[in-house]
Amino acid sequence: MPTRTATAASHPTPAQVKIAGILARGMSTAKAAAALGLAEGTVAIQMSHGNRRAGVRHRHTLVHACYVTEQLPRPEPTTPPPGGIDDVETRILWSLALDGTYAEIAQHCGLSHDGMKKRIRALRARWSAEHDTHLITLGWVFGVLDASHGTGGPLVA
Repeated sequence: MPTRTATAASHPTPAQVKIAGILARGMSTAKAAAALGLAEGTVAIQMSHGNRRAGVRHRHTLVHACYVTEQLPRPEPTTPPPGGIDDVETRILWSLALDGTYAEIAQHCGLSHDGMKKRIRALRARWSAEHDTHLITLGWVFGVLDASHGTGGPLVA
């Protein structure tokens, strides 16, 4: 059977969007699976297929794409928590949203791989984000991320 190549016009299925929305709220794969009455493997496979359909590599990028295309309702903006967000953290968030790998993000932000991972962990801790997918949602909530850069492409300067 021939494989189907993802195109910009491809969208995840409604079931994949539903799972992405649950993960976007900070649930783990295991908790999302339990909430939906699915096996963890089914959730992981659905996210992998959703990524392929949307032409992205990561579930956090899929969530960003679903917000941009309004397949998921966009989070209500609110005031960022104390401490704000600096320029490097903003670049990290945009790079995650636009499908950068950790290595690409580190290079783009002028950080070592370990330094970039420490920055992401610190931001997750400050914002109480469970994982990168949740971090993307909080980026939308706190007004750092929006639809201005689309669903993917070159890393933002």
